[in-house]
Parts: sequence; C-alpha cells; structure tokens
Amino acid sequence: MGRQEKCRSVEFPPRNFIFRPEIIDEVSSPDTFVYMRLDEFEAIRLADKLGYGHTQASEIMGISRPTFTRLLNRARAKAAEFIVDGKSLEISGGSILFSEDVYCCKNCHRPFKWNNGGNPVCPICSQINIIPARGDCNGDCRCCEDESL
Repeated sequence: MGRQEKCRSVEFPPRNFIFRPEIIDEVSSPDTFVYMRLDEFEAIRLADKLGYGHTQASEIMGISRPTFTRLLNRARAKAAEFIVDGKSLEISGGSILFSEDVYCCKNCHRPFKWNNGGNPVCPICSQINIIPARGDCNGDCRCCEDESL
C-alpha cells in the first residue's frame, strides 16, 4: 500500500475543463477520453506556459522536484494522447489545494480565480451563488453541496 498523496497547490484552475475534437468519428465512450488531473494541468502551466524550472515549480506547488517531474511527464503524455489520437480531454480531480482567490460556483460546480475586486461572479454561468473553494474540492467542487460552509 502506497503513501497518502500530499496536497498540491494549484494557483489557477483551467478556464475550460473539457476539450473535444472538431470531428468525432465514433460514439463518445470512456476510452475516447483522456483524463488529466488538476495537479497535472498545473505542472504543464508552470513548466510549459510560464517557463519555470522544475525546482521552482515544485516549490510553488509544495511538492518535491522528483514528484513534480513525474507529474509533468504524465501530463505531457496525456496532452500528446489528446492531440495525436484526437481524443477528448477532461481536467478534474487530484489531491489539490486552491489558492485563496479561487472560488466555486454552486450552480455549475466549477472553480474559478477571482481577483477583480467586488463580489465574485462565475465566468462560466454568470451566477453570483459562489463560495471560496476548499482544499478537498479536487476541481469537482462537490464541497459546494455542503450548505454548512
């Protein structure tokens, strides 16, 4: 039995969580999807989009450098499968902890970053029924269903 996975810090949730090819030749089934975790998405964002080295990116995420390298390699393999094989991509899950300015929409159950001042508004569904995202949200925001927050 392996060790319990350490929470990884995620500063920016993705703007979109599902990507599909323009032309789909077959009926969508689980094997036509590639599932990328939010921590893998964050690894690609830090290394490939922002150009951070593995040491600096691992410090940002609060994990070791070898763990960051494994995350990044898994994320790149999934991105390649999505692009080369023409599969759909869904981003969700993982053992993550969002930064303080990430909120969750109680209507569409998706996290988003808000630093525009004033009351946050969901950029996905334009609703104002939101709460701060919690660490156990895992990008699916099931915490939104907990009315005790």
